Amino acid sequence: MIRPIRLQRLFGLFSFALLATPAWAGLGESVAQISRDGLRLKAGAAQITRGVAYDRHALRTANGVQVLEFAGRDGQVFAVSFSGPAMPDLKVLLGNRYSEYAAAVHPSPSTHKIYTHTSGTLELSIVKLPRGFTGSAFAPGAVPAGVNPRDLQ
Repeated sequence: MIRPIRLQRLFGLFSFALLATPAWAGLGESVAQISRDGLRLKAGAAQITRGVAYDRHALRTANGVQVLEFAGRDGQVFAVSFSGPAMPDLKVLLGNRYSEYAAAVHPSPSTHKIYTHTSGTLELSIVKLPRGFTGSAFAPGAVPAGVNPRDLQ
């Protein structure tokens, strides 16, 4: 039987763990879902930089990938980017737009180093580097006024 004081300590530790989970949400998703996606990416705690039109959430995954998310004042993630030695889980990064990417991507010879996809709901670019990957994606209709998604860093 667990004593009440032990139960309180366990609950306290569990609550702290929930509060300390990394901040992350997929493209087009609410920032309210950030904890779930941060765990799926196996990422450390996010560093948040607040801007006038958006917030930038920066984190590093367990395998060394630097991931950035950009969330507008409406609480929706409008852009994501990544750079590192491995390809991150695009299902997590692209959120509800992953199915569009999956339907559009075609197997290509290994000599192709750049993949781009442009539509009315998703603009995506992935580059295969000699020792890793870099990429970015944004939802054109969700970008805050006055923000150029190609300037996000």
